[in-house]
Amino acid sequence: MPSIERNDRGEATITFSAEEIPSNPPGVGEMSLEELDEEHFRRAKADPTYQEGLPPKSWLFHDEISSEQELEPLWGKKWGNQGVGKLREVMMTRPPLNEVRDVFYGDSARYQEQFQPLVFTPEQPDFDLWNEQFDAMCKNYRDAGVIVNEVVVPDEFLGPYGYTRWLWAGTDAAWVINGGAIIPRGGYFGVQKGREPIWQNAIASLNIPIVYGVRGKGVAELGGQVWLDSHHMIISDGTINNLEGARQLKQVFEMSDAKLLQIPTAGFYKYTEFPSGGTSHVDMVLGIPGIGNVILYPPYTSFATVKFFQRIGYNIIEVPSDEYLSGIYNMVCLEPNVVMCNVNGAPTVVKEMEAAGITVVPTDTSEAMKGGGSVHCATCQLRRDPGPVCEYLLENPLEKVAPEFIVSEWEKDWSDPAWDWDYSIEGLGRGK
Repeated sequence: MPSIERNDRGEATITFSAEEIPSNPPGVGEMSLEELDEEHFRRAKADPTYQEGLPPKSWLFHDEISSEQELEPLWGKKWGNQGVGKLREVMMTRPPLNEVRDVFYGDSARYQEQFQPLVFTPEQPDFDLWNEQFDAMCKNYRDAGVIVNEVVVPDEFLGPYGYTRWLWAGTDAAWVINGGAIIPRGGYFGVQKGREPIWQNAIASLNIPIVYGVRGKGVAELGGQVWLDSHHMIISDGTINNLEGARQLKQVFEMSDAKLLQIPTAGFYKYTEFPSGGTSHVDMVLGIPGIGNVILYPPYTSFATVKFFQRIGYNIIEVPSDEYLSGIYNMVCLEPNVVMCNVNGAPTVVKEMEAAGITVVPTDTSEAMKGGGSVHCATCQLRRDPGPVCEYLLENPLEKVAPEFIVSEWEKDWSDPAWDWDYSIEGLGRGK
C-alpha cells in the first residue's frame, strides 16, 4: 500500500513505490535506464493507436477498444465475478470484537437477531471459535486453489450510528462484475454503516477499479445477491434492495452483458426473530451450485420464483423449514456443481444435492450463523473464470420468461434534489 503522511493542516502526501504500480513489469526497481527505455519502446509499439512518425489513431479508443480489453494490462488482473465458472480469488474480513459486543444483546430486535427462534435468547457467538472457523473456511478456499486476501479491522471501530457491526460479512464490501467493483449502499440498519470506507480502501489496495457506487436513495446490498449464470443476476425486492437501487444498477449490469431479476424476499415489521422477520438477502433464500440446479427455501420468496425455475427447467432442491437454520443455501460456487457451504443440520438437502451430482465442501459456520449468515455472506468474490450459461434464457427473452421480475428503467425525478447537504447525524434530523 502507498505510504500516507499528513501535515498539521491535514493535507496528505501519498507516496507509491514502483512495485505498487500494477502495470509495471516485475523487478522494475532493479532495471537500468536502458532497460526501462527498451520496455517503453516495446510497449509503445504495442499501442493499437501507434503510427510511427504520425499522430495516434485516437479514434480506436472510441470505437474499437473497450476498457475491459485494457483491464489486465492496466490493473494487473481480469477482475470480474460473473456466473458459476471456476472461482479464482476472494477477499475476506476476519471477525472483529465488534461482532460480539454485549450492547448488541440487550436489544435483540434493534440489532436483528433474526435467525434466533422465538423460544431462544439470542446467543452470542463464541469469538475464538468463530475465528477458528474463519481460518478453516480460508483453508478450504486455498485448498481449492483460490487466492484469499484478508482484511483485518481494529477492535475500536465506531461508525456514524454507534459500533459498526457485520464487518465479518465481506460479501457486502463490493460486487465485482466483469470490469470492476460496484460499491453497494446498505439499507438494513444503522450499525452496518461505517464499513464502506474501509472496504473501498481494501478494494483499491488490490488494484480493482471501481466502476460505480450506489447513490441517492438507492439501496442495494449487492453482496447478498446471487448469480444464476454469467448473464443473469438474482437480486431482491426487500429491506436490503429497493427499486431505486435496482434501477441504478440495471444500466451498469447491462454494460457487462448481464440482466437483473428482482424477486420478492421476506422483510419484517416489529418481530425479527425466525421465522417472522426472515431475511431480505437472496443468498439467505436460495443458492445456485451450477446450471440446472437451485437450492431454494420457498417461504422466503413468492410462488412466482418457484414458477420461474420450473419454466427454465431447473431442478429445485427444496430446503425444509426444520433445516433452514443450517444456512446450507448460503453457498459459494467453487466451480460448476462444486460448492462450499455449511452442512450441519441439513441432512435432507445434502442427500438431494449429492443425488443431483453436486459436490459439497463442508464448511462449519455455526458461529457465523449466530451473527447472521454463512459462507456466501463472509466472502467477497473477486475473480472467476467464464462459466456455463442457462441456454433456455439465451433462447428465450427474460422479459417473456419472467415479466414479473423485470427491473423498470431509471428516470430522474427533477422535483427531488440530487444533493441534500442539510442533514445532521446529531439527532438524526435536519441541521437547520
